Amino acid sequence: MEKSILIIGAGPGLSRGVAEKFAKEGFAINLVSRNQDNLEKIKQELNAKDINVKYAVADAGKADQLTKAVAALSDGNSGFDAVLYNAAVLKAKNIVEETSETLTQEFTINVANALHTLQLTHAGLKQKKGAFLLTGGGLAINPSAEYGSLSIGKAGIRSLAYQLHDQLKDDGIYVGLLTVAGFILPDSETHSPEILADLFWNLYNEGTAVEFEQ
Repeated sequence: MEKSILIIGAGPGLSRGVAEKFAKEGFAINLVSRNQDNLEKIKQELNAKDINVKYAVADAGKADQLTKAVAALSDGNSGFDAVLYNAAVLKAKNIVEETSETLTQEFTINVANALHTLQLTHAGLKQKKGAFLLTGGGLAINPSAEYGSLSIGKAGIRSLAYQLHDQLKDDGIYVGLLTVAGFILPDSETHSPEILADLFWNLYNEGTAVEFEQ
């Protein structure tokens, strides 16, 4: 039976690179994003490479939408072999200018609904001895006031990864974090989507280290 990966927060950069890499390794591709136009464009680009794609539209900040999207994509099978949570609010704003409202809303996307996604997909991952992958960032280790909310979010996702890695071992679920300590650019010699996708594949394939930093 064909393996499958679910990518939350799908976009034209890292997520597309991961989708293409995992497809080459024999995985069916399932994408979730709030932007249907982007999803359709990614689908058409991957279809042109003979990669089949299913997608569902959902805002990663809204748990009810995520719940419906995951249910729709997992319909007819027992879940996913791998899940990548790649949703985050990428915004430059000084922490002293933030409000408690925006900080809370963005924390929901950056961290809390990663946990919600894990809970939604836990049964399938446990059955398949699968992997839950997370996109981290260098701001978790070296926070910047100019990216205040995102710094808090990446610190939170890193903490979540370490907690889940320990907690889910007994269920046979691997949890891995790729800490991206640099800007993702198509022509980067260190942080292109293709290079990072290979690192995500290595994390999944080896299934041991809780974190790898690039």
